[in-house]
Amino acid sequence: MKIVSILVLFFVTFNAARVDSRPNPDDRLRHLFVFGDSFGDNGNTRQPLVDVVLGTDKVNQDTRQWFFPYGSFTDGREHPTGRFSNYMVQSDLVANIMGLAVAPPAYKLTKKNTWDKSGMTFAVGGTNVFQAPTSNKAVPTLRDQVDRLESLIVDGTISRKHVQHSVALIAISGNDYVLVGDAGGMNIGIGAFVKNVSTEIVSNVQRLQEMGVAKVLVNNIPPIGCAPSQTMPSGFARCDRGGNNYASVQNRDLKRQLRAMDDVHIIDLHTAFTNIVEGENTEVSSFFDERLAPCCKSTDPSGYCGQMGDSDSDFRYTLCKNADKYFYWDEMNPTQAGWEIVMEQLEDPIKKFLELN
Repeated sequence: MKIVSILVLFFVTFNAARVDSRPNPDDRLRHLFVFGDSFGDNGNTRQPLVDVVLGTDKVNQDTRQWFFPYGSFTDGREHPTGRFSNYMVQSDLVANIMGLAVAPPAYKLTKKNTWDKSGMTFAVGGTNVFQAPTSNKAVPTLRDQVDRLESLIVDGTISRKHVQHSVALIAISGNDYVLVGDAGGMNIGIGAFVKNVSTEIVSNVQRLQEMGVAKVLVNNIPPIGCAPSQTMPSGFARCDRGGNNYASVQNRDLKRQLRAMDDVHIIDLHTAFTNIVEGENTEVSSFFDERLAPCCKSTDPSGYCGQMGDSDSDFRYTLCKNADKYFYWDEMNPTQAGWEIVMEQLEDPIKKFLELN
């Protein structure tokens, strides 16, 4: 009887420990707020104007994500959603990790004084972290996007209790460093420019935490010298080392500045991208026939994916037959297949950080 009593006591204690270790439903991270640029945008960019008399605006570089072939799967289905890919982007895959089907609805597509309980996406294609003099002032900066969340909290649209059960994703791609020679027209050295960008990211992370956001995910910069916009001069044969150097310097400084902050996780896009685009016969690189050339390629060196001429049959771009075999979709952004392989490499660390394992 003594042995039986001990065993009963053991199982009661063991089961109690298991129950105590389960996540409290009230503590789960249920909501996602997305900030950044085209890596996270799912509909915040300007849509083409539609007029019953004049018709729909023609595609241009600012609205191309609302036109075929964006969102097309390259099989003829025309379902552009404002995403800069043939379908899903990074924010959708992070949402998947959290158990959501897709990224939360775009801020611009949400009715005033409402929000979806999955969260909200504030990211806008073309966003810079730091407002450089040469950047497009019409595009909100990272700070502008965080301001929008803050205003929704202040006016009571989103309660602070909901924010306390949320994750923020800062999905940046390195727009601050595209044509950095021009952006460097700030007449400051690269070290000072990098510090400005890192400091601005950290400042906005702190603001999100002060608002009550529980966990913050922050991209580091992928090897931007390997983006098709930078590999085009070599016929998509090799990466631009100068561009990659900017990314490396930025990532070291960002890691240094975020090191002491709790509840912040750097999503290591740089390593995940590099494993694919510069990997030699590795498992992740073998998924793609083309790793530096885009599926959707402009026929004009200064043009863009989706560009059209004066007639409906004047296509100024070419489209690959199978986007799943291309890592990049356009001059900067991965295909859905590309994003899936990137995020598969990063899923376990993200789940561990969010305590989802």
